[in-house]
Amino acid sequence: MSFLERHNVSLNELLIAPLVFRASTALLAGLPHATAAGMRDLGEFAGHGAGAIRTALSRLRSSGAIEAFDDGGTARYRLGAPGSSIGLAVQQRFARPEGYVLAIFSFEAGDTRERQVVRDALKSYGFHKLAQNVYINGQIDTAPIEEAVAAHGLSQHLFLFRCPDQADPSLDRRLVALFDVKERARVLARFERELEGYLNAPGIDGDEAARRWLAAGPAHYRVTFVDEPALPARCLPADYPLERLIPYAEPTGKRARAIVDYWRRVHA
Repeated sequence: MSFLERHNVSLNELLIAPLVFRASTALLAGLPHATAAGMRDLGEFAGHGAGAIRTALSRLRSSGAIEAFDDGGTARYRLGAPGSSIGLAVQQRFARPEGYVLAIFSFEAGDTRERQVVRDALKSYGFHKLAQNVYINGQIDTAPIEEAVAAHGLSQHLFLFRCPDQADPSLDRRLVALFDVKERARVLARFERELEGYLNAPGIDGDEAARRWLAAGPAHYRVTFVDEPALPARCLPADYPLERLIPYAEPTGKRARAIVDYWRRVHA
């Protein structure tokens, strides 16, 4: 089973990945925005057919996940408003801010779709389920998640409470147990080995290295952010693998040059 199959990287995630990296990394920040041709290149690299890619791009545009704009006669793409601030949330979480934000939502029993919209939005910004209809995160800027929920007309159903950090050893122990930090360390270490093997397989360089870095992005985001509990640094064991995984998003040296060269060519 390939790395992308093992981590269930979907076609939609592959197509959006270049836009996420363009919006959130210093390496690509000054380069042209993505083109449909460049996005298709990554989809085809992962084995998806032209028809599936066209359909997925059309649906992503219709949903507002991505936006097309004219750049001197060239159609280019950027993230839609709902996803444009997720990169900042990732950076804030990696900094391990002290204290917590509790998100509580309330719906009528039949409001299944609306409840799922709020739940998905919370997960996208790094919130984790603490109890029924209660999610927890670190002290991130909550304006983007509030805007995302408001865009669906659901603000009245979501309540956010900021909780200053008390450095309570008893609370720390309970949260460490609840989120099973020891198991998280094992999951991260396994992912680190898999990512290293995927990115640094023998003979991988040039365009292949660039495509693999972009394609691995959704799996890295899911494992290190969406699935990672928002706990203060003091709750983590020594040599926690996440610290070694964070630099993946800003490659240097030969890989960085290969990514920039690839980007300039496929997104010309």
